[in-house]
Amino acid sequence: MRHFFNQQLFATNVMTVPVDAAIAAEFSGEARRAISGMATVKPDWPSNIEWVAPSQPEAHGVFESAFGRMGVAAHVRGFLDVHREVRLYAGFMVIRSECSAPTFHVDWINTNNEAFTLLTPVSPVPKGFGLLYRRADGQIAEYDYNVGEAIVFGDHFYHSTKPGRSHEPVVLLCFEFGTDKMQHWDKILATIAGQAAILRRPDGEFMQTNARFGAGY
Repeated sequence: MRHFFNQQLFATNVMTVPVDAAIAAEFSGEARRAISGMATVKPDWPSNIEWVAPSQPEAHGVFESAFGRMGVAAHVRGFLDVHREVRLYAGFMVIRSECSAPTFHVDWINTNNEAFTLLTPVSPVPKGFGLLYRRADGQIAEYDYNVGEAIVFGDHFYHSTKPGRSHEPVVLLCFEFGTDKMQHWDKILATIAGQAAILRRPDGEFMQTNARFGAGY
């Protein structure tokens, strides 16, 4: 089992890692809106949160470039069953300015940490509008997003946006990534099938999903 414990956050299968803030900033403002081939979805949560994700392979390539230049794979490779390379399944932006109540959930269930989520802000986040998560002792704690730092988590990390409001939209860059072996794909797909219009499978092939995305951004 490739599970691990973070003493500082007092939670399982979660880590914080340094990232290049300049790369994350490539997804802010006009640069974000200039990426073509994107689509949006609004989950049914008590928030105005939107997931803005590629609907074409060319747009996925923009996120894949950032993923590679950030060196994200190096932080998780030791936990993954990898043949050649850590695969980026989906990259997208999480955008919201208000949240009225938590929506606790886990991203990955019983994948044995064969897939991870990374979140990092593309610009400073207002204090108090971070991430809530459940510690190993059952208490709910808060993680504040910091420019130049990402939170990365795998199986059974129970979390939610913290309720709050911001005058300007808060934009997070998100990567979902993991093993390049197809034998693990069914369990991974169970999480991300509804989050992006297209996904890159562990074998490198692109697939369309049944996600209900709107055209354009």
